[in-house]
Amino acid sequence: MADMGLQSGVNSSIDKRAESAKEQWKTPEAKPDGSKAIELFDIPQTNSVNGITKLAGKTYAQTLLPVSIEDQKYIRKCLAKHGDDYKRMMRDIKTNDMQHTQSKLKNMAEKFYQLTKDQVKVDVPEKVMHLMVNYEEEEEEDDSSSE
Repeated sequence: MADMGLQSGVNSSIDKRAESAKEQWKTPEAKPDGSKAIELFDIPQTNSVNGITKLAGKTYAQTLLPVSIEDQKYIRKCLAKHGDDYKRMMRDIKTNDMQHTQSKLKNMAEKFYQLTKDQVKVDVPEKVMHLMVNYEEEEEEDDSSSE
């Protein structure tokens, strides 16, 4: 830091805690590969339990249900009325009472489209049934197994 014209621990003569802070800013030691980079982030490895990847900061419910039931009800109501016309959906303040923007509604709908049959907790509107990516695949598998 001194190379940049900055001083660390300017109050070290007054406060002993400043000396410990000064030690943190020492030049990093060279690693075996010769690099001197400071590691800022320690990214934890995700661990998979029962086919579910547990991510840091996500609860078990958020992992099982990526879109909450309230959000599913909300976007279902908007999709049932307007289909995939997000501009009309945005301007309709009766169904879009939270007044989400066009891009927010589109993102919510895209997340809804990615849900599997087990994750969907509301009826899927017929207008957007063809857009449900994982939902249709499971129905086709069910139909082929019953034959």
